[in-house]
Amino acid sequence: MLSEVAHRLQITIVGGSIPERSEGRLYNTCCVFGKDGKLRAKHRKLHLFDIDIPGQITFKESKTLTAGENPTIVDTDVGRIGIGICYDIRFEELAMLYAARGAHLLCYPGAFNMTTGPLHWELLQRARATDNQVC
Repeated sequence: MLSEVAHRLQITIVGGSIPERSEGRLYNTCCVFGKDGKLRAKHRKLHLFDIDIPGQITFKESKTLTAGENPTIVDTDVGRIGIGICYDIRFEELAMLYAARGAHLLCYPGAFNMTTGPLHWELLQRARATDNQVC
């Protein structure tokens, strides 16, 4: 569907996060489609969110998901984009790597939900962009 929309509207789409099953493993994946509708890049979330605060919350993505292995940077008609997913935003080294590789834009789909969204946007997304002089 994202491919068809990108092609029909002649736009680049960064679509994620999407569950992806591959070789018996489940990944949290973001796909980037070009104006021609072709898949330009696929990013698998690198940093899985595991937390255990006794008596309050336990959440372990690693019980279900497999971490990706590679940072993803993609050249598009809107510029060079460094991709992360949700918790990847917490790791400034990833943003630094993308900036060093010439990214003009950092995109972290899935980082904006009603629980952590305001904090991610106000503190982290702006910090990563400002620290690395990218959008």
